[in-house]
Amino acid sequence: MNSAATLLQQRRARGIEFTQEQFAALLAPGTPDAVVAALLTTLAMSGHSDSEAAALTQAYVASGRQVTWPDATQVVDKHSTGCVGDDVSIVLAPLLAANGLRVAKITGSALRHCGGTLDKLRCIPGLRLDLTVAEFVGCVETVGFCVAGQSPELVPADGRTYALRERTGTVDVAALIAASIMSKKLATGAATIALEVKYGPGALVATEADADELVRLMRAIGESAGRRMLMSTCDASQPLAPAAGPLLELREAVAVLRGGGSLVLREHVTGLAEQILHAVPAPDSAKPARTRVDDALNSGGAYEMFCHYVDHLGGNVEWLDNSLETTRASTVVTSYALRAAVYMGIDARPVGEAAQTLAALDATCGVRILAEPGQPVSAGQPVLEIHAPDLVSGHAHADVLGRHCHFHD
Repeated sequence: MNSAATLLQQRRARGIEFTQEQFAALLAPGTPDAVVAALLTTLAMSGHSDSEAAALTQAYVASGRQVTWPDATQVVDKHSTGCVGDDVSIVLAPLLAANGLRVAKITGSALRHCGGTLDKLRCIPGLRLDLTVAEFVGCVETVGFCVAGQSPELVPADGRTYALRERTGTVDVAALIAASIMSKKLATGAATIALEVKYGPGALVATEADADELVRLMRAIGESAGRRMLMSTCDASQPLAPAAGPLLELREAVAVLRGGGSLVLREHVTGLAEQILHAVPAPDSAKPARTRVDDALNSGGAYEMFCHYVDHLGGNVEWLDNSLETTRASTVVTSYALRAAVYMGIDARPVGEAAQTLAALDATCGVRILAEPGQPVSAGQPVLEIHAPDLVSGHAHADVLGRHCHFHD
């Protein structure tokens, strides 16, 4: 086998495509981080074919264990490429489980301006998210679903490159996105994989054309591995939920699970749940999918399922019931409408960037959007809340974000 340095030189000089075995050698545990970083930048600069993306995916999968299920037909995995205010997984997984499916999901932390599901769940005191494969499988079998961090036993090669993508400026390389997502999906063994590609200023994927290409690539990888692929795209110019920041987003997700919360977020999750339930009929599927979804949310069944999950993994359900709503950042700065107008929305990316900056200091910090796009506001009406560690940073972010709000007279 050629050395890692020689392989990279050949790729740059002659444009050779890496095989699964060559990717495995380049990503081996003993390979220096500098070489792995060079691999990422090489893929970013020279492009890749579908077969090379598939080879990278399989190298990731082969680097660790793979989960098998007695009946994988009822096991679903869901993933989103991420956007500002993306709280979908926290709602969707227990919602599907409450409807008789099993959901096995490995998830990640924040990338760039998009909050990660792990960061939100880590706000729950005591909740264990770093699980062994046996614990992950046991949670799915006992509770009905599991959302957990990436185990060192599952696709460890992806875990290594995931940590380097931010540092090397290769977060948005299609092959790396597809391989990272699909390797975790294939390794967890679900027969059905639901993937949602967000695009626009508030997402990691820039344009609708980029989203369509990523959908095509991931569908090809999944179908070649024998999985049912449910694909969709979504414009993420606006935050998906009216909050950004770990604790604030967890609060929004729990509100929907309890039958309330953001109508936009609820409708979005409901649409995905319907799509999945149509494709994978639950054991008790006499009622229409929409009715079963609404019943699980309005009755509290989905929230009870989420509490079961939290309790199973050592989380504090009492805190969830009694303290989630009252846990606050030390300072809240409110931004008000300067005149009577119709509030048209806010640019998603600055919201995400502000939330990530604030949350790096304290997970209770972030941005809450009080006005609803398309609705009239009066002069002096609250539009935004900045949850901050102090008044100085709160006012600074309020001033910046106020310039990204859009109004129509």
